[in-house]
Amino acid sequence: MGESEFNHLLNKYVPKLGAQQVTRIKEAAAIVFYHQQTDCPVVQTLCCDDAPQFKLITADRALCWVHEGRHYKKLSPVFHCHQVILEQFLDDFWDYYRELLAYKNAPSPEAALLLRSKFLLLFETPSGYELLDERKQLTATKVSELLRVLEHPELPLHNNPAELAARTCCAAT
Repeated sequence: MGESEFNHLLNKYVPKLGAQQVTRIKEAAAIVFYHQQTDCPVVQTLCCDDAPQFKLITADRALCWVHEGRHYKKLSPVFHCHQVILEQFLDDFWDYYRELLAYKNAPSPEAALLLRSKFLLLFETPSGYELLDERKQLTATKVSELLRVLEHPELPLHNNPAELAARTCCAAT
């Protein structure tokens, strides 16, 4: 069934739906179709941001580190001491990210164990800047999705190329 047929059925059987409801129905239909199709392999792990619409597309998710890093860039501490703490944390965050990139090139059980320990140290150690610590706690709850690369080094650590391609494609239409 094509999009116009699908839209016709929606208008016929549930004409009073709002735009958001129609979008959610279309997303759900696309996910169901994706899982039912047999023309191409179904992706097992999706690297994406933490948006809820990505939660049911694949069996596993790997969260994008660049998106996670953006949460920290939104913090704007007023006090100089908090600015210094945040700046140091961001340095540590991106140093850790580079360690994950290096792991992808030379994975080992020992390196994975060390990186898990470093993750806990980075995101569970209080900094003294309350808003940063709250944000770090939120990141810590996503440990399995952020560290999916330790189980599957072939996975990307971020999805920016895919997002850029999608934006370019959408802008061209």
